[in-house]
Amino acid sequence: MENENNKNTNPQTSIIEKKEAHARWYMNAVTVLGAAIALGSLYFLEIPWSFSILLLLVVFLFITEHFAIPVWKGAITLGFPVIFTVDLLFGLSVALVTYTVVVATIHRMQQRPLSIITFNPAQLVISLAVSKGVALAVTDSWGAMPDSLTGLLVYTAVYTFVFYFVNHLLVDIVLWLRPQPFPLNDFMKKISLEFIGMVLSYFYLLLFFVLGNQDRGDVVDVFSFFFFFSPLVAMALIGSSNFKLRREKERLEGLVTISEELNRHIPEKDWLSGIEQHLKKVFEFDALSIWMKRKGEWQCELDTGEGTPMPARKEVERMSEKTKSITAVMSIERDPWWSTVFHKAIRSAVVCPMYDDGEMHGLIIIGRRRAQETRPDELKVVKALANQLEVITKGRTLIIEREQRMILEERNRIAREIHDGIAQSVAGTVMQLETAKRKAAASPDQALDTLTYVLPGLRKSLTEIRESIYALRPFPTDAQGLLKAVKEETGRIRNEHPDVEIELKWKEAPGLAPEKEKLVYNTFKESIQNAMKHADADKVVVSGVPGEEGGFLLTVSDNGKGFLLKDALIKSRKGKHFGILNMNEEAAKAEAVLQIESRPGEGTMIELHLPGSDERRNDDA
Repeated sequence: MENENNKNTNPQTSIIEKKEAHARWYMNAVTVLGAAIALGSLYFLEIPWSFSILLLLVVFLFITEHFAIPVWKGAITLGFPVIFTVDLLFGLSVALVTYTVVVATIHRMQQRPLSIITFNPAQLVISLAVSKGVALAVTDSWGAMPDSLTGLLVYTAVYTFVFYFVNHLLVDIVLWLRPQPFPLNDFMKKISLEFIGMVLSYFYLLLFFVLGNQDRGDVVDVFSFFFFFSPLVAMALIGSSNFKLRREKERLEGLVTISEELNRHIPEKDWLSGIEQHLKKVFEFDALSIWMKRKGEWQCELDTGEGTPMPARKEVERMSEKTKSITAVMSIERDPWWSTVFHKAIRSAVVCPMYDDGEMHGLIIIGRRRAQETRPDELKVVKALANQLEVITKGRTLIIEREQRMILEERNRIAREIHDGIAQSVAGTVMQLETAKRKAAASPDQALDTLTYVLPGLRKSLTEIRESIYALRPFPTDAQGLLKAVKEETGRIRNEHPDVEIELKWKEAPGLAPEKEKLVYNTFKESIQNAMKHADADKVVVSGVPGEEGGFLLTVSDNGKGFLLKDALIKSRKGKHFGILNMNEEAAKAEAVLQIESRPGEGTMIELHLPGSDERRNDDA
């Protein structure tokens, strides 16, 4: 069965396929040319005059080429001085054959795709042959090497520059032909590292000729070459190791940043939206998608890629049935099953499942446009990301359950308030109206007095009914944000209590998480309503100040009659009001601190302090 993605006639997809085809044709052309040069050099091979020196140089070449320093989509090595020396001592034919065998062997050991195993040696062979020819032409040394030290240095400079230029030009053409973006910033970094490698190689060869030009006798044995090239090999080992350490540090920092972003956005609908920019620091990919299973149906939570089509829901369902553990596919086009679920623009992939209580509930799908092996360290990083997402998913489930529980508790609270407050008031009003009705004929004045007495209570009940209806609407902070919700509630209270001065000092907090916004709004609303109902205050000051790393400080103060905290807690425990006790419980759930200062006749001040992530980390420490 052919994947539906392979039938995609999207113009963007067609462009990608054309670019990939052009890149493959170019690589095949370079491979054929390089193979022709390497095979042709076999005809001119001569028996080396020193097998021990040649073997030593081959070993050093293998080490310097194997421990390369990765640069974006390629790598740089310090093997040029070694292969230059092989050419100098044993001839170009030996150097070409040696270079081909060593590089091809390294790629084969690394289990690279066949296209890379053939292309990279071919590009190096072409570069070496071209640079040798240009150097001989520039120095006019077709018959023999230059005799003077100056002539040798010029020859070496031309040889080195042309080799690096041609070698990296052949690679850059592939990168430009392929559909993935080749950012200028990455290109400049690549050029700078290549330039450093070229300069280092030239100065090492310069030292080689300067030392060799000194009169040290005719003793040049394998030990001389061993001690001379050992520092170069050491530099290659140290440089490669240092890069790997820095790369691991970047990955660790990326994972930590991703973890912080995920924790910050846990309650949000687009909870994965903040991690795209950090994923590239963790591992290389051309396209990545994260799928989660919701109520038995797969849903795409994140799809990031540079125009590369990724599997759709039907293909993801098939993957979930086949993939039980993390799976790396080095060459999709060679695998009959995987080629049916991936678009042909994807050449290699990694699929990592996520589990919850033994059941698969998510998939991380990584696609690359190059057929390549996924290293074990990359698989560990992908698995670590999957573990983080598993924990975050469980946290999201708990938060959703808690929100549902809070909604139920809020409904029950409103029901109790209606039953204990509005319902009883309306029932009393009905009884009084019935009494007034019976008295209306015989004693109209008494009936009028009853109506006059009942109307204020009835208006108060109507206000409470409106408040209950308002409380059942979607949460204000979800619909319009915290600042607008606070302003709207403040305006409503001002209209209902024109004799009370309400001063609002509020700074917007764009980084405040949704559940924290709800807590701040609930505390603000309950505090200001308590001030209106019970404090007999003529001035209320509301202040909201955002802190660092998602923190916030809410202050509501009034100049009313105040109260004893002990009495307020006793009333709250009876369940008649949301009250101080419930406000404190909600604050504790969010790791916030609620402080209340009040004395009879001295007013009240309520502070809610939500600590930021830095404060929370310091507390944990």
